Amino acid sequence: MATLNLVLILVIAVVMSNWISRLLPCVAPPLVQIALGAAMGRLGIDAVSINPDLFFVLFLPPLLFVDGWRFSGHELISRAGPIASLAVGLVLVTVLCVGPGLHALIPHMPLVATLALVAVLSPTDAIAGTSLLKRAPLSRRAGRIIEGEALLNDASALICLHYVVVLGSTAAPSGPFILREMIWIGAGGLAIGAGVGVMILMLKNAILARLGETTATQILISLLFPYAAYHAAVALGASGILAAVAAGVAMGRWELGGNALPVTRLRRAAIWETLEFTLNGVIFVLLGEQLPGIVEKALASIALGGHLPALRLGLYIAAAATALTLVRLLWVGAMVAWHERQQRDAAGTKVRVLTALAMTFSGVRGAVTLAAALALPMTLPGGLPFPARDLVIAIAAGVILTSLIVANIALPLLAGQLAAAAEDEDAEQHAARLRTAQAAIAAVERMAQEQGDEVNGEPLLWQEASAAVLSSYRRQVERLSASDSDRSAAELRGTAERRLRLAGLHAQRAEIAVMVAEHLIDNEAARRLLLELDGQEAWLAS
Repeated sequence: MATLNLVLILVIAVVMSNWISRLLPCVAPPLVQIALGAAMGRLGIDAVSINPDLFFVLFLPPLLFVDGWRFSGHELISRAGPIASLAVGLVLVTVLCVGPGLHALIPHMPLVATLALVAVLSPTDAIAGTSLLKRAPLSRRAGRIIEGEALLNDASALICLHYVVVLGSTAAPSGPFILREMIWIGAGGLAIGAGVGVMILMLKNAILARLGETTATQILISLLFPYAAYHAAVALGASGILAAVAAGVAMGRWELGGNALPVTRLRRAAIWETLEFTLNGVIFVLLGEQLPGIVEKALASIALGGHLPALRLGLYIAAAATALTLVRLLWVGAMVAWHERQQRDAAGTKVRVLTALAMTFSGVRGAVTLAAALALPMTLPGGLPFPARDLVIAIAAGVILTSLIVANIALPLLAGQLAAAAEDEDAEQHAARLRTAQAAIAAVERMAQEQGDEVNGEPLLWQEASAAVLSSYRRQVERLSASDSDRSAAELRGTAERRLRLAGLHAQRAEIAVMVAEHLIDNEAARRLLLELDGQEAWLAS
């Protein structure tokens, strides 16, 4: 009963946070969820004592999997340079620059603790960052780079954290060994995730070819998908996080090929959207619920060494957040300027500065930072207690909250000046809709002509059916209001109309697949178009 009550409390809190955020549209949903969780904690509603290992396994694989599912593998490759620059280069520079700086500011916190703190603060949150970016629409390229960074920097930051802890022990491994292990953790995680994804999809295709497709079964398989990739990679000593991302990319590529029933795609998309909303909300509610206890422990730790613990903790959080923001701003600004110089981009200095600022403030901290901080070991590998652990967790929680507040204020201020950067996406989707509609018209006309020639004595029936495709509501009313004597002819016309519509829908799907293969539209635009077509086909089958 305790577990059931816990689940119910968390789900109710997520639902309430959604209602409150709708009443307060100027406040980002993660902030509402953190505030609601903190209120629960202060009121004595002790939701849960987080088990870090369970937190990682339960929350992160599905969230990263669905992010990879929506992201294009082609885009990862085509933008590999800037994404790697942020996901790997910026993480390393942040750890090596900000870590020693915080150690100088907080001398009673050992260097291993400050380096670990910066390592857990390095990854950005994909879900929160994407939702906040809607308030300041960037160009597609900049938005995709931010999303790709959030997908991959989790692994690089956690690898850094692992080796910070290892190097803090008395028996640290050699440099070549660490380098080989880091390569295996990163590249191996991607390879294992992609391999597991391809194997599951091939096996599923073979079973479907023999037994047919059951929607509920396919949805359950998709829910197990990220955990299979995650556990396979962890069992082989590689990054489970990268494995989940790679499996999601493989799943997204497979789905865009139309290898599923429309009703399966519709129901699966709805379930994953609900799951993503719930898990992400629960993460921030849990953060808020844990926040009072985290702060109390940190204040007690600071009080042992001096004066005004609350003021000192606020200073540490502000210093860490400022240092992270400045390093990110300099790195992103240099990257944007370099890209403009390489591409001879015509964008002015103002647009370049605004883009750099939006990309900087959208790098908010969230689930991975919280999970990594709470997962810090009680002792170092050598057996010594992990120094200032409570303080590290408190500063990490404070920086998460600070980054969300700053982004909630800064990004809307940039939105009006950056809105024009998102216009290219609307134009692209308009062109895609036009092209698929033209393909559907051609397919319907061709099929109507073929069937009209083949059916003896009934060419008029197919002409009427093809006209009904352009006036569906009028034809539907005629079928429903037909008398008994006319019902047979109406049913024939209805059957012909459905076949013509299905031909048009299949032609549209085929054209979308061609445009994806030719890189004329991205996965997200293709997925939205496919969902629209799936809805139409589900209506025809009802």
